[in-house]
Amino acid sequence: MKIIDLVNYNHVVRGLYLDAFSALPWSEVVKSRSLSFDSMRNVLLHLTLVEDRWIGYIIPGRFEEWNDFDFETFDEINKLKGYVDNVKKRTDHYLTKLSVKELNRQIVVPWGEKPFSQVSVATALTHMVMEDMMHYGELSAALWQMDLEAPYIGFWRYKNKNP
Repeated sequence: MKIIDLVNYNHVVRGLYLDAFSALPWSEVVKSRSLSFDSMRNVLLHLTLVEDRWIGYIIPGRFEEWNDFDFETFDEINKLKGYVDNVKKRTDHYLTKLSVKELNRQIVVPWGEKPFSQVSVATALTHMVMEDMMHYGELSAALWQMDLEAPYIGFWRYKNKNP
């Protein structure tokens, strides 16, 4: 299996959740639900910024340039969609240049105990996708608690449609 398949799958799943949020009143998307990042908006923003940070800052060795942002500035669904779309475009651009050499390249994970850990780009990308999967479970549970169907699609179904 190629990591690119997992990242592309992740983008499809993220889009499904965005579509589900678009069908809800914004007040439901930003409502406090005691999730890891409180609201469904904040969880989706978190997993998107995780990708943004890994692809745009950690992998290229520019982490010191990263600036956190205020989630409250995303006060409507179109701002959320815009950010998700921009991050996806930057990631897709990076993936077009991905090589075996790049996948094996060691990068520094700039947090935790010093000396900082090093992992391969392949490990970083895999971690990025796996973290998102955990958060999609949270979003599914929040939707189920609202008596709504979660839009999640299994990887095998995705691959069946996107061989």
